[in-house]
Amino acid sequence: MATIELPYEVLVYIFKYLPPSDRKAASETCQAWYQAANDYCFLKNKTIVFYKTDLNEETSPIQVIENSVIPYFNFLFSELEISNKLNSFWDKIGENIKGLTIRKCDIHEKVIDNILHQCTSLETLNIQGCKELFMSGCLLEKTNTWIADSFKNLKSLNLSDNKYITDALFYRFVKNAPVLENLCLSLCPLQFHGGFIKRFYPNTNNIFENPSECVFTFYFVLQFIKSRADQIKSLVFSNTLIDGAALKSLSEIQNLKLECLQLNMCDQLTNAGIISLTIHQQTLRELDIGLCTRVTDQSLMYISENLIHLEYLNIQRCRAVTDLGVAELNKLKKLKRLNISQCELITREGIEKGICKEENITLQELDVNSLNLVQTGVIMISETLTNLRFIDLSFCFNAVTDTSIQVIFKNQLLLHTLKISYCDKVSDAGLTGMGKVETEGDEEGPVMSNYNEGSMPNRIHLGSRAEEEIIRDARRKRDVMRMCEKLTMDSYTGYSLARIKSLKELNISGCNRITDVSLTYAFTLKELQSLNLSRCQQITVDGIKHLVKNCPSIEYLNLNDCYNLKDDAVFEIVKGLTRLQYLELRGCNQLTDKTLEAVQDHCKILKVLDIQGCHNISAELGCSIGTLPTLHTVLMSKPGPYITDGVKNRSPAPPLIPSLLRKLRLH
Repeated sequence: MATIELPYEVLVYIFKYLPPSDRKAASETCQAWYQAANDYCFLKNKTIVFYKTDLNEETSPIQVIENSVIPYFNFLFSELEISNKLNSFWDKIGENIKGLTIRKCDIHEKVIDNILHQCTSLETLNIQGCKELFMSGCLLEKTNTWIADSFKNLKSLNLSDNKYITDALFYRFVKNAPVLENLCLSLCPLQFHGGFIKRFYPNTNNIFENPSECVFTFYFVLQFIKSRADQIKSLVFSNTLIDGAALKSLSEIQNLKLECLQLNMCDQLTNAGIISLTIHQQTLRELDIGLCTRVTDQSLMYISENLIHLEYLNIQRCRAVTDLGVAELNKLKKLKRLNISQCELITREGIEKGICKEENITLQELDVNSLNLVQTGVIMISETLTNLRFIDLSFCFNAVTDTSIQVIFKNQLLLHTLKISYCDKVSDAGLTGMGKVETEGDEEGPVMSNYNEGSMPNRIHLGSRAEEEIIRDARRKRDVMRMCEKLTMDSYTGYSLARIKSLKELNISGCNRITDVSLTYAFTLKELQSLNLSRCQQITVDGIKHLVKNCPSIEYLNLNDCYNLKDDAVFEIVKGLTRLQYLELRGCNQLTDKTLEAVQDHCKILKVLDIQGCHNISAELGCSIGTLPTLHTVLMSKPGPYITDGVKNRSPAPPLIPSLLRKLRLH
């Protein structure tokens, strides 16, 4: 039968519906699919990442990109050396680069000057954590006219975590960026005290003529923002000493209409500053004031009253916020993402009066981890917020049970991320929906987590409370297994995890009642990419076999402290999960060198491997696995000292290949 080749435009249209990992897999099918998967509409959002690799080697991966017929537009260089030996690379493709990130790299001023000289189409520039680059103060000192040509289209600038940045260095970047909209200065040593103004700018008529080469002042940044007030849309001052007075002066800038402001971990921030912000910057759509300890209900009331266009709000660990403030959130009709996690004074009552006052189909992401919720609170959230894509219920110990998780499986069919880590009341009964057998006359409803625990009331148990719990768990596992074997999916009375077909990320770490039963009967999730099963200590190779078969798209797998896993389980994982990139096996102390041999034989695209605490794996083999071409990080325990005849042998560890040492992090 003859095959039909789809037109290029049709392939591109179809690929738009695929997630990036599926599109990448499809691109390896044939030349036509490869070209369609690398159409400009996909390439403009794709980033080439170089992380912890030697770009100066003869077989450097940089040469593959340099000689590629496909143009790439975004690059990220992280934790590596960038030298002038790469000049030919920038000469060839520099004019195509639109997004460039240089993070914690070893790079010289002259090298970055040459790079920026060649990148004439930049729209996004991130230089983060490169402290040596700013230390001399000579960066961009002799740029003449070419810098204006390179920065003419620059819209986003990130200079975060550079401790030696000064007003002069900052101004060299921004003065030549006429269309700059987004500015990030988080973790920068901004000085807010008025004394710095008197000391370094006694004459404030035109501070841009002689910016300070000694300090980085908020006053100078403020004057720049005033000069570009009609263009600036997004600002990030997270992890700085910005206070209420500084925020008030920023908010009151004439013609400034911010859409996004991030002030995460700003301990000096006060209600007065936030109140001024809500009065003067009512165009805000995103506001992050998480971990700002001085924020109270008063701030939340003004936010809810004035910022009517807000779509994202983060008040994580604002511990002074109570139900009184959260109840006001019902006024934010456009809110799509909300983080109220770790606010100890927020309870079910506040959430009910706020975001759950009525059915809410606007909210799509909700983070309530570590709140003092009860089971009915989670049920209320699930029944009211029916359009959620993301929900984090981690550490809600009393709220997430087999009953409440069943309501989530019933109502939240659009979820792509579910996190319930350390909610140890959840068992196989909840994940499989097999806690109750369907009988005539029974109303359809969720399972109960304490089923079958009251059996054999006349027997006296002489063991400890822990032993009694182990017996109950074993009995529960046996009964759920029998139900699963007996019934088909169509005859469930409860709701299985398998109902959430679109789930891409699942975190059930620390849920130690989860066993192979759940992996066998509930984990049929074709779209699942990230799975955290750490500290689910009852899992064995029997469950892993079904998991690998029914969840083939997993890229990140965390099995830390699953001490019942042996080499045969890892063999099933590396053989079956062809897309696996991150594998964490820390504390799985039954694993041996056979595990690494299996990884070496089958993992073709693995990037990170964690084998800390696996004491039966030899250090030599752990080092040699670094030869895998894609593997950039191996986390392992320190080798030695070795024991010989009961005496510590302090002779040096076996010699390691220097190029491999860059891939290892010894803990």
